[in-house]
Amino acid sequence: MRVVVAHSDRQHCNQLLLALAQKGWLERFYTLFSGNKFARWQYLFPESLRKQLNKRTIDASLSPYIEHFPLLFLTDRLINRDLLARIRSSYEWFDRAVAKRLPRCNFQLIITYENANRHTMRAAKALNKTTVLDLAQIHPYDIATYGLDYMTEKEWRFEVTFVNPRKEEALAHTDYVLALSKFAADSMLRHGWPAKRLFTVPLGVDLGRFWAKTDYRPRKPLRLLFVGTVLRRKGIGILLEAMRRLPPGMAELTIIGPMADARELLHKQSRYCRYISFTPHEALANHYRQADLFVFPSLLDSWAQTVLEAMACGTPAIVSERTGARDAVEQGGGWVIPANDPQALTQVILQCAEKPEMIAAVGRRAALIAQQYSWATYQTRLLAALQSMIPL
Repeated sequence: MRVVVAHSDRQHCNQLLLALAQKGWLERFYTLFSGNKFARWQYLFPESLRKQLNKRTIDASLSPYIEHFPLLFLTDRLINRDLLARIRSSYEWFDRAVAKRLPRCNFQLIITYENANRHTMRAAKALNKTTVLDLAQIHPYDIATYGLDYMTEKEWRFEVTFVNPRKEEALAHTDYVLALSKFAADSMLRHGWPAKRLFTVPLGVDLGRFWAKTDYRPRKPLRLLFVGTVLRRKGIGILLEAMRRLPPGMAELTIIGPMADARELLHKQSRYCRYISFTPHEALANHYRQADLFVFPSLLDSWAQTVLEAMACGTPAIVSERTGARDAVEQGGGWVIPANDPQALTQVILQCAEKPEMIAAVGRRAALIAQQYSWATYQTRLLAALQSMIPL
């Protein structure tokens, strides 16, 4: 089997690419910009630029497979500062550039990602190739519905009038969909996607880096942790409102992650939390282990990698029902609460504060559950799914 992967960014595709390369199936990886191509010259660049390159760098063994479009990337960054404008421009340019290259590429199956794949999928089907969407979120209709809880009016209209029609166009040329969770798969099924053309392949976690703690001594105040991009969509507002409702001194909250559209919200309620913009993975694992509870009341996440990282470190998770990683949490690794319900979150935190022995029991169970979600398991499931699409 020969497989092409086209992704304007890199998202969660590093392990996918490694699995394909190790199997001997990877033909080409098209991406908008890759730091791998500048690895030998990075020492010449200022630190700020090196950080940007590192964000777009994947495993060095994959470098021979990469074809990128640096002029498109740099031109777009110079012209457009707004994310919505970039979706209109660089994603479209990238999509068209990949589509033009496909006739010259030897492959049987192509894997693409949303917002930059409608031309690519159409071109692949014209060549009679098998097309696969690696779904990063859920069905676009459900995104629009849930988006009413966190999008601005401008964002929502852009989603409905610009993004969704392009996603629907790409789906019309898609043979198979890879979903990250039951939540995402159910969303596709609910809107008519055939079950026989849908595979659920949850992401993995680095169990060598995120290993379980052994210290569960009760502490006051209760230490709560959120890790992820600081977005309204991630439920930051619900989390801060729950903190406001708790008795003073009962819990302390640490939020770790790059700042996005919840800056003003966090600033207004900064007294309820400590904010850390960035921490390396080694230090992040320590934060997970030092926390009593991991809280992730997202308004929409098809997976949420940080939930599994926390569980692997032996820390129970509280997630919303719109978080794909609830698949793992529901096995006994924490609590699932209704979305957009700060009172439900407050009640679970209060319950844990009153019964600290419960945290230890659930935390140990969480660590065991996380063992089922290794990257090796992800790669095995992924390859099995692809092989069923094109039997060898």
